[in-house]
Amino acid sequence: MIKRIFTSSIFFLILAFVFSTVARAEEIVLSISGNGSSSNNTVEANVSTTTTVEQSNEAQITNNVDANADTGNNNASSNTGDANIQTGSIDSTTNINNQNINQNTAVVDGCGCGSGVNVKIDGNGVNSANSINLNISNIANVNQQNSANITNNVNVSANTGRNDTNFNNGDITIKTGNIATLIDILNKNINQNFDSHLVGSSGVSVSVSGNGDYSINQISLLFNSIFNYETRNIAEIINNVIVDANTGENIANKNNGSVLIATGDIVSVVNIGNENINSSLVSVDCNCSPTPPGGDGETPPVGGNPGTTPSSSGGGGGGGNGSSVGGAGQVLGAAIGAVLPATGGYLMLLMTLLAIIMFAAGWYLRFGSDPSPPSYAFA
Repeated sequence: MIKRIFTSSIFFLILAFVFSTVARAEEIVLSISGNGSSSNNTVEANVSTTTTVEQSNEAQITNNVDANADTGNNNASSNTGDANIQTGSIDSTTNINNQNINQNTAVVDGCGCGSGVNVKIDGNGVNSANSINLNISNIANVNQQNSANITNNVNVSANTGRNDTNFNNGDITIKTGNIATLIDILNKNINQNFDSHLVGSSGVSVSVSGNGDYSINQISLLFNSIFNYETRNIAEIINNVIVDANTGENIANKNNGSVLIATGDIVSVVNIGNENINSSLVSVDCNCSPTPPGGDGETPPVGGNPGTTPSSSGGGGGGGNGSSVGGAGQVLGAAIGAVLPATGGYLMLLMTLLAIIMFAAGWYLRFGSDPSPPSYAFA
């Protein structure tokens, strides 16, 4: 029973050390600390994110407007007295607005700078060699395509004329009304693409402090960002406008009295506006720079080697190699399901513990077991 419990304890201890090296990449924390003198410790981590955005829009718009207004075509003939024809005025207004069609907005968070990154080398022994290499790569692919076909057909017909008065014995008066037509066509903000590549370099912390004399400490950070942007806009806009306005074509023949024909005014206004067609705006602003953490300690440049860091007592518990990867977090705004690799001294530590456990098990089996039964001699 004791042996079974002892074996189970060994298995549990091994599992505990294996799973303690797992760290999810929601927050990146790389640390080499507390290792003995003349130890060699290395941590390498690669984090990569890829973001792909595809947006495609197609619009088919057709506007058909027919406006007919008529107060003319009046007839006053064969009267014994005076003849008077007076037509009313016509006001015609047509508005067509095609706005905000095919609008694309893409906001890609992250610029390969990383966020929530904490890299630290501290408290290692004399003549130790400590190295941390972190590579963060961000790839963003944005593809935006728009196609718009817009056709505006406007036909306006207005008439106050074409009045007839003939064969009358009195005076003749024909007065036609005024005609005012207004046509407004506005095609605005068609096929608009906007892409913003947001950046956040805050939360990148690099620290080298408290290591022993003649130690060699190096931190290498590589922030790599690849941004592929493709946009394609096709706009076909056709505006057809026909205005037919008439206050004339009035006839007064074979009348015995005086004849007065007064035609109205015609005012026709056509406004066609095509504004902001096929526009693409890309905003990319990267400023990747590590920031030193609060408190004491020196911060090396990115990829630099701080060289020897003299300090009092660098060592600490645990001889041999040692490295740790811990924490959890988010990198470049995109959750990464991969597990950060932990390399370096944990394997050596695990092997050392296994050797100690096997030695203890052998000692127990040799000296702690029951004595063997006596031997018998046979004649």
